[in-house]
Amino acid sequence: MEEMNRMIHDENVVAVLGSTTSGASLAMKGIAMDNEVPLVSAGAAVSIISPVEEAKWVFKTPHSDAHAVERIYMHLQNEGMNKIAILADSNAFGESGVEQLEALAGDYGMEIVIKESYNTDDPDMKTQLTKIDSSGAEAMIVWGTNPGPAIIAKNSKELGLDIPYIGSHGIANQSFIDLAGEAAEGVTIPTGKLLFPTQIPEDDEQYDVISSFYDDYMSEYDSAPTNFGSYGYDNLMLIVDALESGATDRESIREYLENDVQGYVGATGIFTFSADDHNGLEADSMVLAEVSAGEWTLKE
Repeated sequence: MEEMNRMIHDENVVAVLGSTTSGASLAMKGIAMDNEVPLVSAGAAVSIISPVEEAKWVFKTPHSDAHAVERIYMHLQNEGMNKIAILADSNAFGESGVEQLEALAGDYGMEIVIKESYNTDDPDMKTQLTKIDSSGAEAMIVWGTNPGPAIIAKNSKELGLDIPYIGSHGIANQSFIDLAGEAAEGVTIPTGKLLFPTQIPEDDEQYDVISSFYDDYMSEYDSAPTNFGSYGYDNLMLIVDALESGATDRESIREYLENDVQGYVGATGIFTFSADDHNGLEADSMVLAEVSAGEWTLKE
């Protein structure tokens, strides 16, 4: 956080972009609020921008964990499942996910039959998985970022668990597949559309933005961008859009983001910010992906 304070006080920046993690973003939120500087976060936790009266200067581009939970529950309803197990990281991202899983369960008729956690650096989760296996759960929701979810996938395969594995949007990347190997097969997650640049129909509103960003990224780095790339791209382009509109100081940039970002088509989704919503996305802007033959494929 020392660097953020330096940029604000020594460099006199008009806005700050970051961070990709929820814990760091929550710490940065306090600095942004104290100094009245616009912060556009790439973290997922809904608490980064809520309650909105405590996040006047803070916006974020990733789908919130609440959106991801809603999309998962919609999928489970379609599959006729309502008894779920939760296995979550004990860090800020995991805790925020669990909070939303619990808060929204009743709205979708879900019953949480068991809730387990793990520490970010734990090398083995077989104890928790054994409990889940005997819980009667019809699906297991794993909320965390690499490497934990990959270890859980491997442990599940080793134990012979026959229960659908649904991950969070925190593993919407090739790294999860590389770490989990064959154990990644069948894992399902909610995600934005960037994982499937060649599967997006040309009449999709995001087609041009995603195709252009994907091609430019591949040309520059010779590797496919992850969702974190789309978050960073949208963070930057929203500020560029504000500057090009004539918003050149901290207050006018904040005002522009809150009032004038209406139907903005980004790589992550289509954003409509307001005084009550500094994320501006909906659950139906997410799709479901499944690992098939070692690749993320569009499921529904």
